[in-house]
Amino acid sequence: MQETLRTKRVAELIRQEVARIIRDDVHDPKVKDVVITLVKVSVDLDIARIYWTTYNTDAIKGIQAGLERSAGFIRKEILKSVRMKKVPKLEFCIDDSRQEADKIDSLLSLIEKENHE
Repeated sequence: MQETLRTKRVAELIRQEVARIIRDDVHDPKVKDVVITLVKVSVDLDIARIYWTTYNTDAIKGIQAGLERSAGFIRKEILKSVRMKKVPKLEFCIDDSRQEADKIDSLLSLIEKENHE
């Protein structure tokens, strides 16, 4: 998704609102452990990909399902609270950058350990 100043502003606004709505208005207990890390919005504002992570790695599939179930409700709440002509369709994606960073750190540690031997 190409980023413009407008899409960056809309993405940040959506990130803040989604985080607030999940914290305050969504009543699904599985979804409460979610941290919204990034939002990317398409240039035509049709789609917003919302990247999330959680510390509860055992429940990732359940959380993803809960977010997908709540997407329509979250979108309606954004319409109520933000003045926008068009609110994008929300797509939730797991942000696995933390797990990837942990893998890289462990590989680097292993290489360093082997070099010292």
